[in-house]
Amino acid sequence: MAPPGPLSATRRTRPTAAQCVAASLFALLVAAAIIVVLWLVLRPGKLQLSVDHAAVAGFNFTAKGALVGTAFDLTFRAYNQNKRAAVYHSLDVGVWYDGTYLGGAEVPGFRQPPHNETRIDVAAPAASSPVPRDVEREMEKDRSAGTLPLDVHVRGKVHFRYGVVRTRSYKLRASCPLVPVQFASPSSFDRVYCYVHI
Repeated sequence: MAPPGPLSATRRTRPTAAQCVAASLFALLVAAAIIVVLWLVLRPGKLQLSVDHAAVAGFNFTAKGALVGTAFDLTFRAYNQNKRAAVYHSLDVGVWYDGTYLGGAEVPGFRQPPHNETRIDVAAPAASSPVPRDVEREMEKDRSAGTLPLDVHVRGKVHFRYGVVRTRSYKLRASCPLVPVQFASPSSFDRVYCYVHI
């Protein structure tokens, strides 16, 4: 009887359940660390938005209390303070008085390179629906004073691009409180900074 020959291959032991769990946890930790590092390096900086001019034209009420032939002329200043990211915006601007919606307009999408300041001119026509009578009376008083204090709200979507890499879309919300809208062309205007949330 011939002696048994040497084994041609060593028998491999299967990993235990504990080893599988440990390897999976390690892989997750490595992936999380990579994501955190990328976020710290590429995270988008906060965008700045302000109202640099505001005026109203054709301020007239109908017998039913609706503004007719009225447009709110607003000039925004958008500043992208990011060092690497170009920003793509699409915005929706709304004009409010004491909680009452007066009108608004959509701003076409635009691109902002890094460290760029963009001027955005918006002509927001008044809504056709009538305003409450008490609001109309208060607005007429402000008209007599020459200045209409309005709240301007901006909503939109932004995404950031780093070279060829584009982030997902983020919701942008900004509120610009107590914007002094002038009935006459103002010789000067104090910039109103907006609170921006992304």
